[in-house]
Amino acid sequence: MDCIYINLDKAEERRLHVEKNFAAHKKPDWTLTRFPAVDKILVERNNIGGAAKPGEKGCFLSHRNLLEQRLGDDKSYLVVEDDAMIGARTCALIERVLESNRDLDWDILFTDVCIPSMPLMFELLKVRRDLCKRNIDVELMNLRGVEFAGSTAYIVNGKSKRKMHEILSAHKDIDLPYDLYLRQLSHTGVLKIYTLFPFVTTVSDLSDGSQIKSESINPIELAWNMFRKMIWTERNLNHSRPALELFRNTWCRDEPLVKIPGADDELNAFTFLFSSMAALPQAPGYRNQ
Repeated sequence: MDCIYINLDKAEERRLHVEKNFAAHKKPDWTLTRFPAVDKILVERNNIGGAAKPGEKGCFLSHRNLLEQRLGDDKSYLVVEDDAMIGARTCALIERVLESNRDLDWDILFTDVCIPSMPLMFELLKVRRDLCKRNIDVELMNLRGVEFAGSTAYIVNGKSKRKMHEILSAHKDIDLPYDLYLRQLSHTGVLKIYTLFPFVTTVSDLSDGSQIKSESINPIELAWNMFRKMIWTERNLNHSRPALELFRNTWCRDEPLVKIPGADDELNAFTFLFSSMAALPQAPGYRNQ
């Protein structure tokens, strides 16, 4: 499969990270190509209209421009942003799902998404545990009606490329971030969008660790990303614990920690995350336009 990652020219650390991660886990017939992202300076210079922020407009245009360059054939492709991460089983799981769902009518297949809803996170944890009990690695989840965000990693159906390009090019002004526009198209049924669950990709650790105390970090968004890392197929809960503890000690140390008697390691880890999220100060809705 052809994989293309979107990357700003100045983001060299991210470029090196995504290329190293891909090289370590790709199958022999999977390729990776860099696609230059549109930065906000170019957006401002060209007076791109609309209510979205300059960075959001740049992201929208980057994904649209990439799609425009892929219209010459009917091949499906995987597009990832440069904070995406694949695992040892990612390629095989994607190929297996695509092969077993050849007759499915779909336009976009996410390999992971952001879930900005604690109740839905809780429900998805229960789904993951049930799938594990039934020895099911991954299944398709229809995103119509689901509150999701993010465009970190998704597959574009080769048969849908021209339709998608027409939709994305129909409006000169950009009023919504790319991911929320896709969500709107999913909710209205204009595009048929699914995700693999549990997720077969996740976000990298570039925003964790020492950066957790940065003033630019939104703790709500960070918690959402931590959930993505903890729910994916190749998660390592032991690896997540230091970031969870740092997260709680930074924002929620004065709040009591909820514990479930007799809970297993998985439930303990997610209870730690959910109780920390519940203790965060109330904040305005984030990316839920």
